[in-house]
Amino acid sequence: MIISFIYGLTLGFALSVDAFMLSLVYGSTFKQKTETIITGLLVGSFHFSFLLLGYYLAAIIFKQNFLENKIQGIAFIILLGLGLMMVFKNEQSSSYGTRNLITKCLFAFSVSVDSFLAGIALTAIDQIIIYLVAIVIAIISFLITLISLSIGKKTAEKLLNANLEYYAGIIIIILAIISLFI
Repeated sequence: MIISFIYGLTLGFALSVDAFMLSLVYGSTFKQKTETIITGLLVGSFHFSFLLLGYYLAAIIFKQNFLENKIQGIAFIILLGLGLMMVFKNEQSSSYGTRNLITKCLFAFSVSVDSFLAGIALTAIDQIIIYLVAIVIAIISFLITLISLSIGKKTAEKLLNANLEYYAGIIIIILAIISLFI
């Protein structure tokens, strides 16, 4: 149990680095506190789900080398789509609705897909309690995302007090391109 908790803590922080960085930018576009909470919950839920999915499907369907080559492309497409949606977002869709929820799910998906590979890797550890690891990772990713989104929102309010949707979209597109080379 202690080993599982330690794995959960270390993987939770490691897997949340991208969520933290992108949340700083993404949070600058939020208008309501509920957006921050919903996005944090989505990121935590996606990390939890992808970790378990990777863990349970590892031996059945995928080989790590096959999947690892595809993850960069998937992350690129999702981040690019998210960035383009933010760049070309019209002012009418700024209220909270279905489109915003889809955008938040895309964001959560893009920062959580690495948990799938972590789940695959955890199958090699015999004495792991996967649900404990998944819960710890989900809580850490939720908290880190929540903090980062709040920092991004407050920074945007204090420094510019402007709609940063366009600039945040450009930065996310650049990060999508960079993700192809990492």
